[in-house]
Amino acid sequence: MKFENFLNEKEDIQEKIIKFFHDNPTPKDSQIHSFAENEGMDTHKFEEVVYSLIGSFFGAGRSKDFKGEYDPEQLKMGIKVEMEHTTNPLIAKKISQDHLAEFDTYYTGLAEMEKKLEGI
Repeated sequence: MKFENFLNEKEDIQEKIIKFFHDNPTPKDSQIHSFAENEGMDTHKFEEVVYSLIGSFFGAGRSKDFKGEYDPEQLKMGIKVEMEHTTNPLIAKKISQDHLAEFDTYYTGLAEMEKKLEGI
């Protein structure tokens, strides 16, 4: 198999898994097994892809190598804002930390920008 085909196949199954979880945010084990079988995947391979997706999110981002401290107020603001992307506060915290590792007043700036855009 050519490398490009391998990458496309890998991205294709990842997209299918992401869509599966989008459509089934809290699936039962039987649903996961059915999905994997329908895709011709061993359930262990399915789990491997899911773990890889989770690892690619939590193991990357600007917060990964951040050595400073997060301003508690900015982090609190950030978690509240980022909950629009998730129902999980740990994921919202990770997104917030990534933004704050880049700009320490990210959420104050975001609030100012949004207020400005509301006036347009």
